[in-house]
Amino acid sequence: MKLESLRTILGNDGIVTDPSLNSAYTVDWTRRYKGYTPAVLLPRTTGQVSQIVKWCYENAIALVPQGGNTGMVGGATPVNGELVLSLKRMTAIEEVDDATGQIVTQAGATLGDVQQAASQLGWKYGVDLSARDSASIGGTIATNAGGSQVLRYGNTREQVLSLEAVSGTGDVIGDLRGLPKDNTGYHLPGLLCGSEGTLAVVTRARLRLVKPPEEELSILLGFRSLNEALEIVEEIRKSLDDVQACEIFFHNGLSLVCERFEIIPPWNEQLAAYLLVDIGGQAGLEERISNSPLSAFFNASHFVAYGNDSQSRKKLWQYRDLHTEAISAAGVPHKLDVSLPHGKLNEFCNNVQEVINAIDDQTQSFLFGHAGDGNIHVNILGPDPEDLEVDIAVLKYVASLGGSISAEHGIGRAKAHHLYLNRTPTEINIFQEIKSIFDPAGILNPGTIFPQQEI
Repeated sequence: MKLESLRTILGNDGIVTDPSLNSAYTVDWTRRYKGYTPAVLLPRTTGQVSQIVKWCYENAIALVPQGGNTGMVGGATPVNGELVLSLKRMTAIEEVDDATGQIVTQAGATLGDVQQAASQLGWKYGVDLSARDSASIGGTIATNAGGSQVLRYGNTREQVLSLEAVSGTGDVIGDLRGLPKDNTGYHLPGLLCGSEGTLAVVTRARLRLVKPPEEELSILLGFRSLNEALEIVEEIRKSLDDVQACEIFFHNGLSLVCERFEIIPPWNEQLAAYLLVDIGGQAGLEERISNSPLSAFFNASHFVAYGNDSQSRKKLWQYRDLHTEAISAAGVPHKLDVSLPHGKLNEFCNNVQEVINAIDDQTQSFLFGHAGDGNIHVNILGPDPEDLEVDIAVLKYVASLGGSISAEHGIGRAKAHHLYLNRTPTEINIFQEIKSIFDPAGILNPGTIFPQQEI
């Protein structure tokens, strides 16, 4: 592959061809998806991205857009030797508009960078993930990332006011005006958000900010049964207006976290389920909770722990946030990010191990996720990374319960062959037609969302 034209665009320091240096760009976070690339391209501007994509379009060369490479479904992995278009050098936060509560950033800035820039001017960005210090804004837009505070602020799509992107022909599309009301045709940000780099490469975005709460409180609750925990979730959602997050995990995951990181568990007794509730609002949270219908439960329970300052809240959140790292340290997991109707969560969490055991009874499974919005992360250790039999069984079970096979991680490569479980043939055909308009040569992220096709 002749890359001299690209060197003219990027300079020698903008192209990495040494396999020992670009190996970090060819493996996804789970380590299940590995590939190779002749070069990693590192642009600094939208103009350079446009020139790169135009060159690839004219030469029919596939490329994979990549942000922080924190994906878990192989959606940013050059499995078939594609070029990698990394936005890691596009990290500028260009503006924080204090008057309107908006922030303009290049796509390579991390979620943590945006959170910090907003905080410095008294604002808050409403998306939060445990991978905040490595996940890029472009990546979170590409996957429509959710995270722990969807219950309060919505997913990434609800934060994107406008964006700038480069289509599969190299054309720059979109704008950064950030108008709250703009009904001039189809909503481009909403379409590109969640498209996983298959339609265009997002390069800059204008995002909505919110006012941070005056006071925050975290509460860890333990339960002897999952059903009891889910009943409390219902009561929390009805009784408390200030809920930011409502996370769930189970004893085996908690034990793994405590063992891996040498953390003392919250209680000595083994419990069936744990809820971590994060509340943020005007001052006086504890008083409002004490006057709510939940106060009787909190006062009667033997398994309640409060965090009312940054240190104590962080201590409680580590039990939830460290799950992914602890599981990955124990092996190469099959990660299935799914969502269920609230009324089916109990059935799913109690029965999914039987579904898994029917295929392979030598596995370990760890569940955790966002109880407030029904998003459960199923992590399975044991099957070979290439063995998808267990994955298929779980995804079919999810679909049979009226759930979604992807809640926030995207379809990627991992679920491209299973999109039919949630989408009709007509819908999939429409999706493919939309892609062909944005990316007529099929060079952007081939094999993601849809099975691989020849370019």
